[in-house]
Amino acid sequence: MNKWKKLGLAAATLTSVFFLGACGSGNAETKDGKTVIEFSHWGGDDAYKTIYKDRIAAFEKANPDIKVKVISIADNYDTKLLTMYAGKEAPDVVQVAENGQNFASKTLFEDLSPYIKEAGIDTEASWADALTQYTWEDQPFALPDRGGPEIMYYNKDMFDAAGLTYPTADWTIEDYTAAMKKLTVKKGDQTLQYGASGLDWTPNWGVFVNSNGGEVMQEGKLTIDSPENLEVLEWYNEVYQKGYILTYQELENVKNSNADSMFSQGKVAMLTTGFWNIRSFTELEELNFDIAPMPSFKEKTTWPFGSALALSKDSKHKEAAFKFMNYMTDVEAQSIMGETLGDCPANLKVLNSPEFNNRQINGRELNLEAVGLSAERVKIDGVFQGPYYGEITAAGSNQVKEMLLGRLTPQEAIEKIQERGEKILKMY
Repeated sequence: MNKWKKLGLAAATLTSVFFLGACGSGNAETKDGKTVIEFSHWGGDDAYKTIYKDRIAAFEKANPDIKVKVISIADNYDTKLLTMYAGKEAPDVVQVAENGQNFASKTLFEDLSPYIKEAGIDTEASWADALTQYTWEDQPFALPDRGGPEIMYYNKDMFDAAGLTYPTADWTIEDYTAAMKKLTVKKGDQTLQYGASGLDWTPNWGVFVNSNGGEVMQEGKLTIDSPENLEVLEWYNEVYQKGYILTYQELENVKNSNADSMFSQGKVAMLTTGFWNIRSFTELEELNFDIAPMPSFKEKTTWPFGSALALSKDSKHKEAAFKFMNYMTDVEAQSIMGETLGDCPANLKVLNSPEFNNRQINGRELNLEAVGLSAERVKIDGVFQGPYYGEITAAGSNQVKEMLLGRLTPQEAIEKIQERGEKILKMY
């Protein structure tokens, strides 16, 4: 699944807030003597206005000697960015997510270790384990900016109707399974309401793999074929085959549907996904929902979502560029993002602040403390730590789908993921 699309940032055309054809990281100073740095992000003008505009304005006000030119790329982000690097026109600062490892492996980014040390950044206090996702060969190449770990949305009306207490931060996999069973409502052969979402999207089962003490990858090797991981897929397959989880058939019967839309329509009681639905869901008056951390097997973990800011190795304005990155990822700018909830801050100091947690969203009070707690529980699976993330997770998704459709046993699915994953790794 395209996470950038999930973040709601896809647009129809390439948009530049400033002229895309500028000279990249080789820019000189403007006429008024300000240092100009360029910053690229995916998404069109709406993404710029919602997530970056106010923060950049605040940075420029605090740093009147620096001007930020913004390059908004609505589609084909990786391809266009690589073209810019090849043409020696790369921006000084670039937004990256899972694609960051691929760029870092090409030695396109600066090692941020000395910058972080000089700035005195407490990476553990700011991001817990999230920085691990943006590290290549033990060198951090980006600072986490936009966060939003995997969380669980639940329909409070459905819980009330079933006589169930709401999910807590200590929910176990047994609690989750029992609830999805009771929340599944059938009429004859027809399912009127599913207990949970799920399907083959790797974060929806990978999070439980980590929670059960397993990993998809570890230290550059496929480790999916393990007893711990098999236990997870056997459980996942069982609850799907029993009809507790939204099915492929149901999605095929409802045009243009997905797990998010089915939850918003009251067809699914529990939805496991990222932060990005919170604002849109609060705009639906009939949807009475709240959020909670992910349930767990043995360990309280979750998967990361979000993006970070990287510094181009060829930038001619590295000091100014890092100052911008540091500001955007520190408390002041992150608090601005937290106020609008255009996206989720990555900085734990903001996520755990009273200002963030004790606020309403479109007049609704939600358990926003679950976001900060989940961010602290993020575990970076080894699959995030190489340029192969997209291919490995796609291979896993494909085989899990075959399992859920009854074409493979959980053991066969595990073996095929292992086999195909190892073939992918040989290409790197």
